[in-house]
Amino acid sequence: MLFPILGIVLVGMVALALRYRYLNKKTDDANDDFYERERRANIAPKKDISNLNYLKIPLEKFPIGQVDDPDIKTIEDKLIKLSEKDILNLTGKTNTDLKEEYGAPNFDKMQEVGENFNDLTVLLVDYGNELMLHNMTDEAITVLEYGIVIGTDMSKNYTMLADCYQAKNQPRRIRTLRDQAVKYEGIMRESILRHIDELLKDDNEEDFETSEDE
Repeated sequence: MLFPILGIVLVGMVALALRYRYLNKKTDDANDDFYERERRANIAPKKDISNLNYLKIPLEKFPIGQVDDPDIKTIEDKLIKLSEKDILNLTGKTNTDLKEEYGAPNFDKMQEVGENFNDLTVLLVDYGNELMLHNMTDEAITVLEYGIVIGTDMSKNYTMLADCYQAKNQPRRIRTLRDQAVKYEGIMRESILRHIDELLKDDNEEDFETSEDE
């Protein structure tokens, strides 16, 4: 009876050893591929980045200077300064990606360009929020819609814009926003969709109550 059990144990140990060896080789191969790609990226030649499709902040469409509020003025000043810099949505690109695509000598510049985009998305959310607090819903919509257009990864940009549409009683625009949110690739995607669905649910319930009253 002892020998069959020992045989099973030995077979299991061999299987585990083979599995462990396979996983180690797979990891080693992945590491080798990464280091080889990184090596090539580090010697990638400089490319012309002067004609990239840099973002232009549409300050002329924003309510710049219309509100006498220190918090809003601070945000607007930052937006004006940022509008003078190169901005590009590089969300999801790794350092290796940047060097491969734009050339290793441009790496620092492209990092700066990507950070400018991150700063912009934060400012748009802050600006939209302040405008909402001042009951400037239409102006907040303009600001937050621009965030969606440029591919913001700020979940609050979506939820706040949905709230603005709700305040303006625009369920059709909420549904359009939901279609855009479905394509959102951040970890907050489900949270955004839940928020929007809750607004749409409330709208559907109101429509049902109205039809009953009629």
